[in-house]
Amino acid sequence: MDLYPTADPQSPQARDLASGPIRAAVAQHAPAGTRAHVGGTPAIIADISTAVDHDLTIVFPVAAALIALILLLLLRSLLAPVILMLSVGLGFAATLGAVTLLFQHALGRPGVSFTLPLVLFLFVVALGTDYNILIADRIREEMQRPGQARAAVARAVRHTTPAIATAGLVLAASFAGLAISPGNEQIAFAMTLGIMLSALVVSLVLVPALAALFGRAIWWPVRPGPAAGGHPQDRATVPAPRPDRVTAR
Repeated sequence: MDLYPTADPQSPQARDLASGPIRAAVAQHAPAGTRAHVGGTPAIIADISTAVDHDLTIVFPVAAALIALILLLLLRSLLAPVILMLSVGLGFAATLGAVTLLFQHALGRPGVSFTLPLVLFLFVVALGTDYNILIADRIREEMQRPGQARAAVARAVRHTTPAIATAGLVLAASFAGLAISPGNEQIAFAMTLGIMLSALVVSLVLVPALAALFGRAIWWPVRPGPAAGGHPQDRATVPAPRPDRVTAR
């Protein structure tokens, strides 16, 4: 039986109609001993949406656990990985909230794409974690030198800003190009905003600010101190002792 709903086949209304009333009515009126199925674009999209929702409940905790393990082994700290993961989570939530405000409330769209949270998590969270690892590892290296923690954070930001900012801007511009393709406006906006937030705000502002606030305690339980021999620039030049002058008479 062919049905032609008046709603757009790719709209949320058609998806809810195919997965709800139509599927229920078909199952109720199927002849005894038979099974009835609902096909078509709306039904396919509804099944994909259900599968994505199920995958999110698995991908999010598994990926978070793996990221936490990698940060723990790399940074050799318990507090720093928590701070980095929370900062990445804030960037993810801010991006998803901004997309919802723009497309659903400002532009009057019925909602955001059901694939958007998964795409954001796979790209923005992964890239944000990479940027955080770069800045955190440099901060740890600078804190191994003598001096105040805030000065070490400032040196780390000064040395890593060109690389992180350039990488973030280039990648964000690449994803912004998706906006010219119809139907990809949400993905383009979300990826562009998410990458810029991760690179320019989270990694270069939020993480260094928290590192300066916590100081060397951010690497608890092992706080980095001056390395053996210190940094070459930190070594004081001590003149060799001169022998006492002996005057012979």
